[in-house]
Amino acid sequence: MRRQSSQRWMAVALPVGAGVSVLALGLFLMPSAREVEQTARRAAPPPPPVASPAPTPAPAPPPVPPHPELAAMLPTADAPTLARLTRTLIEGGVATSSLQVAYDLVAAGRPAVAIAYLAARTDGATPATWAFRVETLRKLGRRAEAEALLAEAVRRPIGVAPPAIVAAGYALDRPDLLVVAVRSGAIPPPDARLAHDLAQRAEAQGHGDWIVQLDQAGAADWRAADPWLALRVAQRIGDRAAAERAIAALPAAERDGARADWLTRTGDRAGLHRMLLARAAQPGAVLPDLAERLLALGARDDAIALLRRAVAGQSPAAPEGQRLLYLMGPRPAPADREWLRHQALSGPADEQGRWLAAYAERDAPAAALAFVQRHPLAARTDIAMLRLGLAQAAGERGAARAAMATLLDGRTLDPATLRRVSAWAGGLEPTQARALAERRVAAGMAGPRDRLDLAWAAWNAGDAAHTRDLLRDHLAETPGDLSALRLMADAQARLGGAAAARPWLERALAQAPAGRVRAELLDRLGRRGEALALVTDLRRAAPRDTELAALQARLLIAAGQPGRARAVLTP
Repeated sequence: MRRQSSQRWMAVALPVGAGVSVLALGLFLMPSAREVEQTARRAAPPPPPVASPAPTPAPAPPPVPPHPELAAMLPTADAPTLARLTRTLIEGGVATSSLQVAYDLVAAGRPAVAIAYLAARTDGATPATWAFRVETLRKLGRRAEAEALLAEAVRRPIGVAPPAIVAAGYALDRPDLLVVAVRSGAIPPPDARLAHDLAQRAEAQGHGDWIVQLDQAGAADWRAADPWLALRVAQRIGDRAAAERAIAALPAAERDGARADWLTRTGDRAGLHRMLLARAAQPGAVLPDLAERLLALGARDDAIALLRRAVAGQSPAAPEGQRLLYLMGPRPAPADREWLRHQALSGPADEQGRWLAAYAERDAPAAALAFVQRHPLAARTDIAMLRLGLAQAAGERGAARAAMATLLDGRTLDPATLRRVSAWAGGLEPTQARALAERRVAAGMAGPRDRLDLAWAAWNAGDAAHTRDLLRDHLAETPGDLSALRLMADAQARLGGAAAARPWLERALAQAPAGRVRAELLDRLGRRGEALALVTDLRRAAPRDTELAALQARLLIAAGQPGRARAVLTP
């Protein structure tokens, strides 16, 4: 009997004890009010980076500790069981809302169950739970479901607070859906900050149509705060008027560069051409740079005109001058040649000379010569050299002699100038050629023929002694010169007779080939027999050579054979 009574007591006490233990454990595990508040704050969606003016969402309900029975089931119960239990408790007025349960499930480490729980609740898919569901799905990695919720909320107003939509759009990196929300009215038109951020993202991702849609929906003006972004957006969508407004809003120092870039991008060559010319007309404009940009547009004449202004008062050797001359080319247009002539008549004398040389290189030799001869600096050595070169190129012998007379008027000529003058000495008068050769000899620059030419000039003038002296120096350098040896023999004969001439005749004979000159040398040395035999052989090879015939007749007469000489001269 006792045993049965004890068993009945245990049958009652054990379930009661187990229930009390479970209840105590639930109370022990149940989070405090502070923990619930912190968990709700962590689970709440983050605020958007830029909030648009929108109605303030209803405040979240204060955290309420869950019902003891619910708290005991949170760690292990599945969503349907939780849904049934909370429905009973909520209907009985003893439990909190479904959203609070979902927050408690997240705090208990069961976010997936929280989503399933709300799906099983009739009040789980309401605007009040929308932000929680989107953020929890995003954290679970279920982006497609979260984006589906966001897409549904942006297509039409369904009661979701606009700040929550904006926050979800940024959390899911879907600014395109925010643009859809603006157009549908799910969120009000963005303020300047939100519109600016959406414009930045649209420009970065290449969606200029977003900006058009935002503007059509009445978004606040963000362009004044960021004209560079406004310009890039205008460039992307091809809005010329918007681009001009954005350029006008830029700092003054940056407008020209931005306008040039805009015109270049749009291919408006005529507009860019006008802009560059307008900039060139401003004080302080960097004309060489503008000229290069005009040249890139194909405006060569305008580029040359700017470079003319840039080199005013400068030397043609300056970089701007060199670039200008290069663009003019070897045969400039008449207007360019006239400008060069004007430059050659203005400024310091040295600069006039440089511009005169630059002009002479770029005009026809005859036309350039006529201008250079009339120039005030025509008698200066470098300009006289210029005249001489132009005269030789144009074939004007009179002008060449006039220029040479200027150069040989007693002025000092440096070796380089003397060499250049000698190179252009063709067609000179004998007196000028002799004077030039004397200059070269005096300067130690005598050429192979200079002393010989001077020796002939002295011989022709009857100065045998000067001829001998010049030939002595010449033959010291070229001992085998046959014509110089024969002239030396003539000079020695005049000064010292046949005996003085003989050594030079012997040396000349050693250099003379078989021919008329050799025969003449043999005759002068008294070897007429050899001379006559040589001429006779030469006559056989050239019977119609009248000079050989005359020499043969002269030798025959000298040998006492006038009859044969007569026969040679008779045709």
